[in-house]
Amino acid sequence: MLSYAITDPKYYSNLSEAFAKFERLKSADFILFRDKVCSDYAFRATKFTQFKSKFSAKFILHNDIDLALSLKVDGIHFSSNNLENIKFAPSNLIKFASTHSIKEIEIAHKFGADFITFSPIFSTPNKGEPVGIKTLKDIVKISQIPVIALGGIVNKEQILSIKDSGAAGFASIRYFAN
Repeated sequence: MLSYAITDPKYYSNLSEAFAKFERLKSADFILFRDKVCSDYAFRATKFTQFKSKFSAKFILHNDIDLALSLKVDGIHFSSNNLENIKFAPSNLIKFASTHSIKEIEIAHKFGADFITFSPIFSTPNKGEPVGIKTLKDIVKISQIPVIALGGIVNKEQILSIKDSGAAGFASIRYFAN
């Protein structure tokens, strides 16, 4: 099962410290640099990519195709309000799409996403009502794109239930920052 670590300024304000301290990051297949609040995303993304040689994970940036290409990262993750831009990403980039509904999954498929994250599966701060494992199972059955479960995943028991759902993997902020 794939594992996808997502950064958040709350835990990753000091990238050097975070990459040294968070042991679970070493097991991640993908690491997304996501910071929706900083005014210097390009600068911080450049710092983020300096750790690429120390990890076997694929490094992913958030929404910015040109920056992803210039920094030679492995992929790009598109927010649910930015799914139409998937079609502009070149085929050499792995394309993730954030989804929360069947309609968004259909859009992600139409524009060529390689993976979707579907959320929130479990309760997570400020992300609305969790959909639960049953809904995740249903989404896995209908999606033509591999599904990565996201939202409120903080322990191994949750990861096992996600694996049992048939999802391709899980994504989390807090699981990797513990």
